[in-house]
Amino acid sequence: MVKYKMGAIIKDVPKGSEKWYQMAGWKKLETKKSENKDKKDDKTDTEKTATA
Repeated sequence: MVKYKMGAIIKDVPKGSEKWYQMAGWKKLETKKSENKDKKDDKTDTEKTATA
């Protein structure tokens, strides 16, 4: 499923229907998987870095 947006409406669209939404003027929302990956891998100890 891919997310498309038209105004304030955000909708999950199956891969096969993408071309119809693009023809109607809907904009594809880009998902940022790298940001989610960085949040999971962030294991810093704030107490050690705060008291230098």
